[in-house]
Amino acid sequence: MRIASFDFRPGLWPTLATLILLPFLTRLGFWQLERADWKQEMVERHAARIREPAVELQSLLPVTADSQYRTVTASGRYDIARQLLLDNRLHQGRAGYHVLTPLRLEGRDATVLVNRGWVPVGTSRAVLPELPGPAGEIRLSALVALPPAGVFLLDSAEEAAGGWPQVIQAVDISTLEDRLGYPLLPLVLQLDANDAHGFVRDWKPVYGIPPAKHRAYAMQWFTLALVLAMIYVGVNTRRIGKPGTGAGDED
Repeated sequence: MRIASFDFRPGLWPTLATLILLPFLTRLGFWQLERADWKQEMVERHAARIREPAVELQSLLPVTADSQYRTVTASGRYDIARQLLLDNRLHQGRAGYHVLTPLRLEGRDATVLVNRGWVPVGTSRAVLPELPGPAGEIRLSALVALPPAGVFLLDSAEEAAGGWPQVIQAVDISTLEDRLGYPLLPLVLQLDANDAHGFVRDWKPVYGIPPAKHRAYAMQWFTLALVLAMIYVGVNTRRIGKPGTGAGDED
């Protein structure tokens, strides 16, 4: 096919490769844009929920997906004798734990885990940090955080220690119920930053990759698709010389 002074003659194998790769790269770009829109919706939903007035935890039961990131209030007593340390938590580049303290709710036979914040790992992991807390009845405000639906653990990773506090690798409600010896509500409360009975708290919603990065990835895939198309046209196109110049003439 001739276009002005250029002759476009695509080869079989470059054409097949381009027909396979070009839609694939383009689809990856659109998929990243879809992910960006989904993450943006999560960000906006989180922002809207934390602006809503606090409600009693009891009013959100049973727990649903709409309970995520709602501000709640609850009253009860901490089970300071049985606390959990969620391992591999980072704060400003430092390794540490999140302190999960069971709260025995007032007026009902129910317990919920309260994430009281981050504490650093000491000089040795064999020496666990001190976890002070109030002995009497307390009232708190917190954000609802739903544990991940699927938790994969190695058998050896969750072997219960003999004493307390105990180090855990993930929040698996059924496993923790066995350790504590009583049932738990299927959620975790992230303690309000102004509560006096917590540790370092810098709560951020868990989105994984933020929307802006998904859009950047989309542009990378679209750019690769464009480069592939340009290479395909370039390697299959040659300039036709003017008569008598010898350029483009065959021997």
